[in-house]
Amino acid sequence: MPSEATSAADWIVASLHPFRCGTAGSLVPPVFAAYARILYPARGAGGRLVRWSEVAGWSGRIYHPRMQFEPLATPAEGGGTGPKPWDGYAPGEDRAHVPALAKVLQGHTTTPDRIWYCVWEGYGDVVPQSTARVRRQARDYLLYAGTLAALDGGRTPDYWFPADRSWCVAGDVDLCWCYVGGSRACVDAILGCPDLEAVPAEPDDGLTYDSDPVNLLTPEQWAAWNLPPPRGV
Repeated sequence: MPSEATSAADWIVASLHPFRCGTAGSLVPPVFAAYARILYPARGAGGRLVRWSEVAGWSGRIYHPRMQFEPLATPAEGGGTGPKPWDGYAPGEDRAHVPALAKVLQGHTTTPDRIWYCVWEGYGDVVPQSTARVRRQARDYLLYAGTLAALDGGRTPDYWFPADRSWCVAGDVDLCWCYVGGSRACVDAILGCPDLEAVPAEPDDGLTYDSDPVNLLTPEQWAAWNLPPPRGV
């Protein structure tokens, strides 16, 4: 249900790192005890969901919590033999994680029937029904109120969080993952869920394509992804 009670999200906007920092904390509120990063799957033949771990197995790159997809998917020396397990493109927005994540989060809030959703106003299929906006640096959002059950269909919100603020899911149109901040028990449950590909995260983790500190690429390898190399490369 559309809502004009945008003050419900004020605590998120007020707590975020400056957008220019390019950190996880500029997207997910850096106020929680623990964090997870949920990786959206790539697509294989016939629409098969391909995890990042499978891509790393093919490329020979190192799978680690701060990895970025493009460096991970670029073959290391001796890697990349045999056909690619995915279609060659970086993952896009995907709802595959939503049912399993909602099921986990249900058990870590006292207000599962009072959930706030923020949806970026720039999506082409979003029709505003209110002039009210949740405004953070670089993005404005429409606000909706509902329940976890409301996630069964439609567009996945960029932010979703319960009225008791016990956790927060934060994603962005430009990312192929989302973050979840919550209690240690909540994040441990996410990391242990076999239906989610999730890794630990920290608010100071980089979220730009060139922030992988382990899987380093040459300028030519960045160019193959139509991306400029990081400064100093």
